[in-house]
Amino acid sequence: MARSVLKKLCSCFAILLCALSCFPAFLLLVGSITGNRELAVSLTGVFREQGTSCFPLLPAFPTLQGWLEMLLDTPEFYAVFFQSVKLTASIVAGQLLVSVPAAWGFSRWHGKASSLLFYLYTILMLLPFQVTMLPNYIVIDRFGLMDSHGAVVLPAVFSTFPVFLVYRYFLGIPEEIFEAYSLDSSSRFGLFWHMGVPLALPGIKAAALLGIIEYWNLLEQPMLFLKTPSLWPFSICLPEVWEGNVQYVSVFSFFVLVPACLITAAGRKELQKGIGTIVR
Repeated sequence: MARSVLKKLCSCFAILLCALSCFPAFLLLVGSITGNRELAVSLTGVFREQGTSCFPLLPAFPTLQGWLEMLLDTPEFYAVFFQSVKLTASIVAGQLLVSVPAAWGFSRWHGKASSLLFYLYTILMLLPFQVTMLPNYIVIDRFGLMDSHGAVVLPAVFSTFPVFLVYRYFLGIPEEIFEAYSLDSSSRFGLFWHMGVPLALPGIKAAALLGIIEYWNLLEQPMLFLKTPSLWPFSICLPEVWEGNVQYVSVFSFFVLVPACLITAAGRKELQKGIGTIVR
């Protein structure tokens, strides 16, 4: 009986945490359909830095004016949105081209040198961007890539986390499967392409999904490497569209949030498998 009650309490607590995590997205949705004048009155304390403020949970006079302005009268939004799509797609595609063969090599090459190199990879994975920022800046400047998308894409392509994640999937494949394939073919590339990649496909998908979620919200790298406003992703452009229009910012943020939510929902099972692989 006590165990059943404890399980129900844990379930209620988990549901409460999920609801709280979704609350900011709910506020964005409400702000996107609330008139700018109503938001300005509700948030007077924020704008004037005195008095009280309260965000409306339900608008008194709902309006889709902000949505129409964003979708029909603001071509700059589409330009910024597709800049983010371009950066994210380039980084994730480059990561897969690099990380999958690298992870395969680590999983098949056993020895002290391989173990040492993978240990160094793990250390690099733990380093935050602030630690590697200066070396990245120097290398990018020497290559002449400053103020271009290559300055953001190139360092991210060689991220170590996808290698680690896919490597864990390759290790989980039984060795007997590879030995059976070797009886029919001696091609190492065939072993990698026809056996390794299909069997590790859940891990590859998880690495791609985690990469999309991470690089969809890039902030430090574009701020450091991109100086031309036309190259900025939405994460840098959001402060530029402020101009006191709370509804416009809410609509802008909501539309940017939707793709990440849809991708996460569609790849939920792959993400669970990917996280489970790391834990094991």
